[in-house]
Amino acid sequence: MKRKPMSFDIERSPRTPAERVGKGKVVEERQQIGARIPTMLYRQLKAKAGMEGVKVQDLVEQAIRQFMAGTDAKA
Repeated sequence: MKRKPMSFDIERSPRTPAERVGKGKVVEERQQIGARIPTMLYRQLKAKAGMEGVKVQDLVEQAIRQFMAGTDAKA
């Protein structure tokens, strides 16, 4: 018996992209990642995030979304 070739669709996940939680609220699944960056850069990022009133997590997610959309700022 021949097996069907595996395919990968970046827009689709084997799991549902959202879970129902509580009072009709939809919460997107999350995956933890890790990255090693220079300590001083992390401190600056954390300080700026605090001054802007946002989480570092939100800034990282925004940067990844911009990169994936092809709108990243190249130095």
